[in-house]
Amino acid sequence: MYLWKVNDRYDEKVIYDAAIILVGVIGQGDTRPIGGSDYNFIISNTSNRLITGIAFVKSGHAKTLLFGNWSTGNYDEGPVIRRFAEYQGLKEDEIKIYGDISRTLDEANGVKKFLDKNEYKNVVLITSEMHMRRALALFNKVGIFPDSYSVSKHSYRVGWKHFIPTANGAMKVQSFLYELFGYVGYYLRGSI
Repeated sequence: MYLWKVNDRYDEKVIYDAAIILVGVIGQGDTRPIGGSDYNFIISNTSNRLITGIAFVKSGHAKTLLFGNWSTGNYDEGPVIRRFAEYQGLKEDEIKIYGDISRTLDEANGVKKFLDKNEYKNVVLITSEMHMRRALALFNKVGIFPDSYSVSKHSYRVGWKHFIPTANGAMKVQSFLYELFGYVGYYLRGSI
């Protein structure tokens, strides 16, 4: 897994036009407010992408939080991400949704159109460490060469003991196989 990881290419001296987060970060959840507030978000194990993207904008390291709208049946994640980002203190003009998506390839293509139209030059891609290699390959294939910042940095060493049924071992093997097969599948299709 150490061979799979991509080193961060983030420059603290650059103010990025956009911090691009890959979606799938907030679940549909319960629509009732929690504790008399308007906070009713159910974040997932991939939500570190969102939290980090918001932090890039709030700290002045990026001008915009950029993401797609993952739409499944009766749930659109984009507006929920927007609301969460506003709840965390971002202004409306600091949040941009570039279009509907259903997979990482859609995100790369959607971001490409948005960047070309809006003439954004310096961008940073934020996703999990395990997903970064595949995401960067897809973005590079469509002509986007962003800086990168990985979140959810874990030791993903997978040994024979992880194939013995335990929750931790099964999750590591599943994550590894998901990304490996995703990369191979996109490669065989010519998308990478």
